[in-house]
Amino acid sequence: MKKVYSFILLILVSVISNSVFYCSNIIDISTGEKLNDIVLQWPVIRLFIEPFYSFAYYILTMERSGYVFALISWLFWLILFAVIFSKYKKFGLKDTIICSSFSFLFFVSLTCVVIIVPLSGPKISGQGINGYKIVDIHSHTISSRDNISSVNSSINFHKYHGFTDFFITEHDNTKGYDRIPVNIETDNIFPGIQIRTKEGVSVLLLSQKRFRYGDFRDKTIKEMTDLAHSKGMMVIMPHWWKWHRPDLQQLVDWGIDGFEIYNCGYRYISQKTRDEIIAVCNANGLPMFGTTDWHGLGYMTNVWTLVKEKDNKNVFELIKEKPETKIVVHDIKGCQSVIRYIFEPFYFLYNYTTYTPLKYILSFYVFIFIVVALLYKVPIIRIIRISSLISAMFFCVCIFYFTYILQYNFYENVMIPETILPTAISLVVMWLIVWGFCDKDI
Repeated sequence: MKKVYSFILLILVSVISNSVFYCSNIIDISTGEKLNDIVLQWPVIRLFIEPFYSFAYYILTMERSGYVFALISWLFWLILFAVIFSKYKKFGLKDTIICSSFSFLFFVSLTCVVIIVPLSGPKISGQGINGYKIVDIHSHTISSRDNISSVNSSINFHKYHGFTDFFITEHDNTKGYDRIPVNIETDNIFPGIQIRTKEGVSVLLLSQKRFRYGDFRDKTIKEMTDLAHSKGMMVIMPHWWKWHRPDLQQLVDWGIDGFEIYNCGYRYISQKTRDEIIAVCNANGLPMFGTTDWHGLGYMTNVWTLVKEKDNKNVFELIKEKPETKIVVHDIKGCQSVIRYIFEPFYFLYNYTTYTPLKYILSFYVFIFIVVALLYKVPIIRIIRISSLISAMFFCVCIFYFTYILQYNFYENVMIPETILPTAISLVVMWLIVWGFCDKDI
């Protein structure tokens, strides 16, 4: 009974903490203003898979610079928990190793599943978006060498998250836009490109119609900007904080048409640097953007750029007039410190309690209760054995999908042969090894 009381007490503490500290934390990152008239609509499926869903959103909205430290912290605490649990249950050395290996593989596999499975994130809604177009000016498809998703997947991704318009900006090619199915309306999909300049940095070229990207090869930013303007196109500087060059004012003098101040691929930017970019944009009347920089790895976003509608103009025409924009961010980045990453799982639980609507927290505990009840009724080794076989089968399906279904793009996409397939094959082998060692009940 003490364990039941402890579980109930934990739920009560979480409910009280959520009631006192809960904050939606939706802000316009260009001004720091809290946006109380904008809300996030979460998919219904979240209620039924809450632990997995919340972990997925946490992983996919984490600062890229902190991935390695956070993952190491999670693995350390999970293995430590597995060892303590094994000692509590008085397992032998072999069974302790199996439990620890299972914990390790389970976490790694769960992280990979989060990246591969197209589980949609929140959709922006509320009165605050009335009269605005919701745009993403920076996204990729499988035609970029570091992406794993098709054009149709990109279209669905933007639709599910509330975007009204978006640009397809492949790395140094325009094949993604060219591969839009003929039955798809393209009034809200625009061509673009992320192209390398002679200075060793990238810029975004945005267009209202198809263009010859070969015309822009091997040019400086100034040459590229002049040529783009002559063709009625725009040039936007993406994630400037990745390079910190050229100088911001120099880019303005060369005719740059705007800057990113938030990018889901490169979330880490110091407030000082962001303030510098914002100041330059405000001083020169340049629009600011928050972008997904979507590469198909993870099907969620936490940023939307709002552009005020005017005179039935399309998004390209509106952006070309250099309007004021709102950069809506579900801002849960948190601190970046050694202490945080040492205790990362506990930091996650604290943030989860603070930023998650109460109904999902209750759903989380229902799921945990079911898992605990299952552990009491079913031998642990049987759970590990069945889970190992299911996991091995899942990654076998992934291998089939990425080699057969997507074979038309297999040789031109480095992500599939160099990262996805070796990872999937390794996990299949390791899960089968664990499955093979589970030859008796604990």
